[in-house]
Amino acid sequence: MNLQLAQVEWVPEVADLLRRGGVIVYPTETVYGLGCIADDARAAERIAVIKGSHEQASFLILVHEFEMILNYAAKIPDSARVLAKAFWPGPLTLILPALPELPSLLKGPTGGVGLRVSPHPWARALVEELGVGLVSTSANLHGRPAPVSLMELDQQVGDQADLIIDGGALAGVPSTVLDLCVEPPLLRREGAVSRAAIEAVVGKIG
Repeated sequence: MNLQLAQVEWVPEVADLLRRGGVIVYPTETVYGLGCIADDARAAERIAVIKGSHEQASFLILVHEFEMILNYAAKIPDSARVLAKAFWPGPLTLILPALPELPSLLKGPTGGVGLRVSPHPWARALVEELGVGLVSTSANLHGRPAPVSLMELDQQVGDQADLIIDGGALAGVPSTVLDLCVEPPLLRREGAVSRAAIEAVVGKIG
């Protein structure tokens, strides 16, 4: 375990670690996440082992800007553009039809991939430096609460990560997850963005 403070000046070094297959614990606008480069299937498997994730687990991807979702989504409905304009950067995860070549851990049971742009300055700076998506899944053992401070981080998780970035205490409210692979869109999890706020933008959702 290598504890560091979240300073933007260190982003290039962290990006280099990730390019070499590293796994990190890092702050987002919601909770602490476990992350690796989204195109690195082996590193994603490491994260699944660290978390003790079940076989149906799927990890979302942080992107720097809307255009980056073209690297991961096979289809972009008009509603995705409208929602991204309204809520990104922000805690709204959009599930879109995934490209078939994505690692299985990045695809849900219906073949979708979760994507969002984080407003957290350090996390977003890291994704910009990488130029590719960053896996984001809460940094907890399966079935345990997601940590909002490093004091809540399970030692087992911390000991297996290559680097831990200390971003202080976080908001603790998870992102809202909206599935755009179905029509009408289906609210999979209501979090920081409310159902009412989404329906004010795109109309009735499931």
